[in-house]
Amino acid sequence: MAGNGNLRELIRVHYDRAGDILTFSFTEKPQPAVAEEAADEIWVRYEPDTGRVVTVDVLNFSERVYAAFGPQLTYGERADPQRLEALETFRLLQPGNSPGRS
Repeated sequence: MAGNGNLRELIRVHYDRAGDILTFSFTEKPQPAVAEEAADEIWVRYEPDTGRVVTVDVLNFSERVYAAFGPQLTYGERADPQRLEALETFRLLQPGNSPGRS
């Protein structure tokens, strides 16, 4: 598939919680496209003239994640002070950074 000229750089990933749809966008702005179901509840929109992909939508995304990984895969936003401290230490180890710089 690589090298066929139809691949694009991924621009944005968006999750619509209400619709439970994960969308991968390959263009900056919405544009006319043809939609086809590429797999069960996975829709690909592409330019009809070039075949270049515009978006890929994964329907029922949370159900798919649950089916694949079970209940042990959960995500919750949190501010764990120890994790934040570890990240700060990592940042300080990067070239050009020193404890006095932000």
